[in-house]
Amino acid sequence: MSQATPSNISHTGDDAAQPESKFQLRRRMRAARRALDTNQQRVTGQAIVNRLSRHPALCGAKHIGLYWPMDGEVDVRGLVQRHPHKRFYLPVLPHAPHPQLRFVHWRGQALTYRNRFQIPEPVHGVSHPPARLDLVLMPLVAFDPSGARLGMGAGFYDRTFWIQRLLPGAGPRLLGIAHQLQCVEFLPTDSWDIPLHGVVTEQHSYHCR
Repeated sequence: MSQATPSNISHTGDDAAQPESKFQLRRRMRAARRALDTNQQRVTGQAIVNRLSRHPALCGAKHIGLYWPMDGEVDVRGLVQRHPHKRFYLPVLPHAPHPQLRFVHWRGQALTYRNRFQIPEPVHGVSHPPARLDLVLMPLVAFDPSGARLGMGAGFYDRTFWIQRLLPGAGPRLLGIAHQLQCVEFLPTDSWDIPLHGVVTEQHSYHCR
Protein backbone atom coordinates (compact mmCIF):
# COMPACT_ATOMS: atom_id res chain seq x y z
CA MET A 1 0.00 0.00 0.00
CA SER A 2 1.53 3.32 -1.02
CA GLN A 3 1.74 6.07 1.56
CA ALA A 4 1.42 9.74 0.72
CA THR A 5 4.35 12.09 1.06
CA PRO A 6 4.47 15.89 0.89
CA SER A 7 5.42 15.71 -2.79
CA ASN A 8 2.14 13.93 -3.51
CA ILE A 9 0.02 16.79 -2.19
CA SER A 10 -1.50 19.27 -4.59
CA HIS A 11 -1.30 22.98 -3.86
CA THR A 12 -4.24 25.35 -4.24
CA GLY A 13 -2.20 28.42 -5.21
CA ASP A 14 0.96 30.36 -4.42
CA ASP A 15 1.92 31.06 -0.84
CA ALA A 16 1.10 34.75 -1.11
CA ALA A 17 -2.53 34.12 -2.06
CA GLN A 18 -5.27 34.52 0.49
CA PRO A 19 -6.55 31.17 1.80
CA GLU A 20 -9.83 30.01 0.34
CA SER A 21 -12.92 30.00 2.51
CA LYS A 22 -14.74 26.71 2.97
CA PHE A 23 -17.45 28.00 0.64
CA GLN A 24 -14.94 28.82 -2.11
CA LEU A 25 -13.06 25.55 -1.72
CA ARG A 26 -16.26 23.53 -1.72
CA ARG A 27 -17.45 25.21 -4.91
CA ARG A 28 -14.10 24.75 -6.66
CA MET A 29 -13.67 21.10 -5.70
CA ARG A 30 -17.23 20.15 -6.59
CA ALA A 31 -16.74 21.68 -10.03
CA ALA A 32 -13.42 19.85 -10.47
CA ARG A 33 -14.78 16.41 -9.71
CA ARG A 34 -17.91 16.99 -11.82
CA ALA A 35 -15.63 17.90 -14.72
CA LEU A 36 -14.18 14.36 -14.81
CA ASP A 37 -15.65 12.39 -17.70
CA THR A 38 -17.38 9.04 -17.38
CA ASN A 39 -14.27 7.04 -18.23
CA GLN A 40 -12.12 8.94 -15.71
CA GLN A 41 -14.73 8.32 -13.05
CA ARG A 42 -14.92 4.63 -13.89
CA VAL A 43 -11.13 4.15 -13.86
CA THR A 44 -10.78 6.03 -10.57
CA GLY A 45 -13.58 4.06 -8.94
CA GLN A 46 -12.08 0.73 -10.00
CA ALA A 47 -8.61 1.74 -8.81
CA ILE A 48 -9.97 2.71 -5.40
CA VAL A 49 -12.04 -0.48 -5.11
CA ASN A 50 -8.84 -2.44 -5.81
CA ARG A 51 -6.88 -0.41 -3.27
CA LEU A 52 -9.62 -0.75 -0.65
CA SER A 53 -9.79 -4.51 -1.16
CA ARG A 54 -6.19 -4.71 0.11
CA HIS A 55 -6.62 -2.09 2.83
CA PRO A 56 -6.26 -3.44 6.41
CA ALA A 57 -9.28 -1.44 7.60
CA LEU A 58 -11.58 -3.14 5.10
CA CYS A 59 -9.95 -6.56 5.32
CA GLY A 60 -10.62 -6.64 9.07
CA ALA A 61 -14.17 -5.24 8.89
CA LYS A 62 -17.46 -7.12 8.70
CA HIS A 63 -20.03 -4.30 9.00
CA ILE A 64 -19.20 -1.46 6.61
CA GLY A 65 -20.95 1.85 6.00
CA LEU A 66 -21.02 2.76 2.31
CA TYR A 67 -22.56 5.69 0.38
CA TRP A 68 -24.42 6.29 -2.87
CA PRO A 69 -22.19 8.48 -5.10
CA MET A 70 -23.57 11.82 -6.27
CA ASP A 71 -22.16 15.05 -7.72
CA GLY A 72 -18.93 13.47 -8.99
CA GLU A 73 -18.14 11.44 -5.85
CA VAL A 74 -16.09 8.27 -6.33
CA ASP A 75 -18.24 5.19 -6.91
CA VAL A 76 -17.07 2.30 -4.73
CA ARG A 77 -20.33 0.31 -4.74
CA GLY A 78 -18.46 -2.46 -6.56
CA LEU A 79 -17.19 -3.52 -3.15
CA VAL A 80 -20.57 -5.16 -2.47
CA GLN A 81 -20.05 -7.69 -5.27
CA ARG A 82 -16.32 -7.99 -4.58
CA HIS A 83 -16.87 -8.92 -0.92
CA PRO A 84 -20.14 -10.88 -0.62
CA HIS A 85 -19.17 -12.20 2.83
CA LYS A 86 -19.22 -8.69 4.30
CA ARG A 87 -22.31 -6.64 5.19
CA PHE A 88 -22.69 -3.18 3.69
CA TYR A 89 -24.99 -0.40 4.85
CA LEU A 90 -26.16 2.84 3.25
CA PRO A 91 -26.84 6.00 5.26
CA VAL A 92 -30.41 7.21 5.70
CA LEU A 93 -30.98 10.86 6.55
CA PRO A 94 -32.32 11.61 10.03
CA HIS A 95 -35.78 12.98 10.75
CA ALA A 96 -36.34 15.51 13.53
CA PRO A 97 -35.72 15.29 16.41
CA HIS A 98 -33.10 12.58 15.68
CA PRO A 99 -29.78 14.17 14.61
CA GLN A 100 -27.89 11.05 13.54
CA LEU A 101 -27.73 9.07 10.33
CA ARG A 102 -29.13 5.56 10.28
CA PHE A 103 -27.29 2.84 8.37
CA VAL A 104 -29.50 0.28 6.60
CA HIS A 105 -28.29 -3.05 5.22
CA TRP A 106 -27.94 -2.96 1.43
CA ARG A 107 -27.22 -5.93 -0.84
CA GLY A 108 -26.59 -4.01 -4.05
CA GLN A 109 -30.17 -3.85 -5.33
CA ALA A 110 -31.57 -0.87 -7.26
CA LEU A 111 -33.17 1.86 -5.15
CA THR A 112 -36.21 3.88 -6.17
CA TYR A 113 -36.74 6.18 -3.17
CA ARG A 114 -34.77 9.45 -3.06
CA ASN A 115 -34.35 11.66 0.00
CA ARG A 116 -34.71 15.45 0.10
CA PHE A 117 -31.26 15.83 -1.51
CA GLN A 118 -32.27 13.39 -4.29
CA ILE A 119 -29.87 10.73 -2.99
CA PRO A 120 -31.23 7.15 -3.21
CA GLU A 121 -31.90 5.49 0.14
CA PRO A 122 -33.07 1.98 1.10
CA VAL A 123 -36.65 2.13 2.38
CA HIS A 124 -36.65 -1.35 3.90
CA GLY A 125 -33.85 -3.21 5.60
CA VAL A 126 -32.19 -3.87 8.93
CA SER A 127 -30.59 -0.85 10.60
CA HIS A 128 -27.20 -1.16 12.26
CA PRO A 129 -26.16 1.25 15.05
CA PRO A 130 -23.52 3.64 13.67
CA ALA A 131 -21.27 3.15 16.71
CA ARG A 132 -21.20 -0.61 16.07
CA LEU A 133 -20.06 -0.43 12.47
CA ASP A 134 -16.48 -1.56 11.94
CA LEU A 135 -15.70 0.85 9.12
CA VAL A 136 -17.41 3.78 7.42
CA LEU A 137 -16.40 4.85 3.92
CA MET A 138 -17.17 8.54 3.69
CA PRO A 139 -17.51 10.79 0.64
CA LEU A 140 -15.92 14.20 0.87
CA VAL A 141 -15.40 17.42 -1.04
CA ALA A 142 -11.78 18.05 0.05
CA PHE A 143 -9.27 16.69 2.54
CA ASP A 144 -5.74 17.22 3.76
CA PRO A 145 -3.14 14.62 4.82
CA SER A 146 -3.84 15.22 8.53
CA GLY A 147 -7.34 13.75 8.10
CA ALA A 148 -9.31 17.00 8.01
CA ARG A 149 -12.41 16.56 5.86
CA LEU A 150 -14.60 19.08 4.07
CA GLY A 151 -18.05 17.68 3.40
CA MET A 152 -21.14 19.15 1.79
CA GLY A 153 -21.81 21.31 4.85
CA ALA A 154 -24.82 19.61 6.44
CA GLY A 155 -22.80 18.02 9.26
CA PHE A 156 -24.57 14.64 9.26
CA TYR A 157 -21.41 12.56 9.68
CA ASP A 158 -19.97 14.89 12.35
CA ARG A 159 -23.15 14.62 14.44
CA THR A 160 -23.40 10.87 13.94
CA PHE A 161 -19.84 10.19 15.12
CA TRP A 162 -19.42 13.04 17.62
CA ILE A 163 -18.53 10.54 20.37
CA GLN A 164 -15.08 10.22 18.76
CA ARG A 165 -14.34 13.76 19.96
CA LEU A 166 -14.74 12.57 23.56
CA LEU A 167 -13.49 9.02 23.13
CA PRO A 168 -11.07 8.84 20.18
CA GLY A 169 -11.08 5.04 20.18
CA ALA A 170 -14.86 4.71 20.13
CA GLY A 171 -16.95 3.76 17.12
CA PRO A 172 -15.89 2.70 13.63
CA ARG A 173 -12.84 3.66 11.64
CA LEU A 174 -13.66 6.55 9.32
CA LEU A 175 -12.06 6.31 5.90
CA GLY A 176 -12.51 9.12 3.37
CA ILE A 177 -12.86 8.25 -0.31
CA ALA A 178 -11.76 10.85 -2.86
CA HIS A 179 -10.17 11.70 -6.15
CA GLN A 180 -6.52 12.67 -5.67
CA LEU A 181 -7.33 16.13 -7.04
CA GLN A 182 -9.41 16.74 -3.89
CA CYS A 183 -6.30 16.75 -1.69
CA VAL A 184 -5.15 20.15 -0.42
CA GLU A 185 -2.09 21.01 1.64
CA PHE A 186 -4.05 22.39 4.59
CA LEU A 187 -7.76 22.44 5.39
CA PRO A 188 -9.07 24.70 8.19
CA THR A 189 -11.36 22.92 10.64
CA ASP A 190 -14.00 23.80 13.21
CA SER A 191 -14.35 22.38 16.72
CA TRP A 192 -17.17 20.06 15.67
CA ASP A 193 -15.32 18.49 12.72
CA ILE A 194 -14.50 14.80 13.19
CA PRO A 195 -11.10 13.89 11.70
CA LEU A 196 -10.69 10.88 9.43
CA HIS A 197 -8.56 7.87 10.30
CA GLY A 198 -7.40 7.77 6.71
CA VAL A 199 -8.20 8.61 3.09
CA VAL A 200 -7.97 6.45 -0.03
CA THR A 201 -7.61 7.93 -3.51
CA GLU A 202 -6.75 6.33 -6.83
CA GLN A 203 -3.09 7.14 -6.17
CA HIS A 204 -2.48 6.87 -2.42
CA SER A 205 -3.64 5.55 0.93
CA TYR A 206 -3.23 8.19 3.65
CA HIS A 207 -2.93 7.12 7.29
CA CYS A 208 -4.09 10.04 9.46
CA ARG A 209 -4.69 8.81 13.02
